[in-house]
Amino acid sequence: MTEVQRPVFSVRGVSLTIAVMALLTLLVGSYLGDANPYSSSFNARIELYREKLDSLNRIRGWRDRIYMRHVANLEIPEYVVSKLRPNDVLLLPPMEYGNQFMANKAYWTDPRIFTWMVGFQPIVAWRDTARRKQANAYVVLEANTIWITRPGGSTNIDSLLAVYDKLGGGQ
Repeated sequence: MTEVQRPVFSVRGVSLTIAVMALLTLLVGSYLGDANPYSSSFNARIELYREKLDSLNRIRGWRDRIYMRHVANLEIPEYVVSKLRPNDVLLLPPMEYGNQFMANKAYWTDPRIFTWMVGFQPIVAWRDTARRKQANAYVVLEANTIWITRPGGSTNIDSLLAVYDKLGGGQ
């Protein structure tokens, strides 16, 4: 007697599988009702922006949008440039120096960001050791205070540069 091997997918087996899947879909669908399984995700991500869309649409200027996002990183370069004299060459401090006094990272200390924010100015990056001696204006930060100091002023430039050097890794 030879044994006949039955096919794996019989018509009866496939129809039974389809019937069970349809029954489960009906049962689970009626149990959920009109509930949206993605509602919490929707409320957390999309609804938040939809509610604020009107207020965000009113802010159309790119300067206003930059200001909203970067507040201090935009204000500090603008303030520093307003205090520069015609013959000043500004030494930008290392980012770590600015980070001590800001809640966000002090991106304004990067010469590329500084230039993008306020245009071309005579500046020297802290990491540019070859040109560092050309600088004659330095940024001094304290809690809620910023100013430009120059040689012969009330701030000891050597002490300030030592702080820059310590925080900037001596580069």
